[in-house]
Amino acid sequence: MDIHSLKENARHGTVSFPLALYEWSGSADWKVSLHWHDEMEFIYFKKGAFTAWFNTKEFVVHAPAIACIHAGELHSLLLSPGCIESAVVFNLNILSFEHYDAVQAKLIRPLMDGRLRLPLLIDREDPVFPHIKDCYKRMEKKIKEMNKCDTGDEIAKNAAYLQIKSILFEILASFYKHNCLIHTKNTNNENEHQIENLKKVISYINENYASPIRLNDLALLVNLNAQYFCRYFKENIGKTVTGYINEIRIEKAAEALAETNKKIITIAQDTGFENTGYFIHRFKKEKGVTPSEYRKSLIKSK
Repeated sequence: MDIHSLKENARHGTVSFPLALYEWSGSADWKVSLHWHDEMEFIYFKKGAFTAWFNTKEFVVHAPAIACIHAGELHSLLLSPGCIESAVVFNLNILSFEHYDAVQAKLIRPLMDGRLRLPLLIDREDPVFPHIKDCYKRMEKKIKEMNKCDTGDEIAKNAAYLQIKSILFEILASFYKHNCLIHTKNTNNENEHQIENLKKVISYINENYASPIRLNDLALLVNLNAQYFCRYFKENIGKTVTGYINEIRIEKAAEALAETNKKIITIAQDTGFENTGYFIHRFKKEKGVTPSEYRKSLIKSK
């Protein structure tokens, strides 16, 4: 089993410009499944109320707010109709100096190796929020400008990228000035161990959703008995083991409905449901419509 299968392997940006902007606003529910990646991510909650999971904790986030997700941190997001958010994902290496200095020693290097953290969540009540929001909006604008540059317009693209980097430093300086940076102990602490165990379990479920998944097999991954494991999973993920497995299977089924012409009975079997009637029941419970209605709605929206 690859314990890193939950790792998001998509490249964010390019080798030369390793950062990317993602935006979402929609009229239907949408779930960003639990995942992690090597890059840092800023999420700007612009409008609405969001349910988010950061590592092992659930948050109800009311816009406006900004989340700072560090490399390796598990996170997921539930987006509801009318909500608007965007995210900037970037490699922390772009902040590193070639020549060592005090800022590299006290801020950049500790940030890169996990000894220093940005605050997980800030909102309008935080004194630092107005400036961070302003920085984010300017960065968002510059990323869009950079993305619009023609391939041959190297000067304009490099200038925009340099401005984006300067804004990232401005964000870091603002957090530092307002004493918002969090010093952590050695990363090999109890919480990190717990998160790694959860990654093992969730990765196993994501790899084996199409087959029967036994509770005992999941419990053995983290050296717990089955009864205690059920409580452990619910406390940290916020769902029962069965509920989470079904949620993953439904998301995979929704992808198949959107991307293939397979029959519903085939999709049910391919995603681990032995009973088609139960599959339709679970799908409607998760998505609010039956699988056939879901597919028809996708066809109409094209």
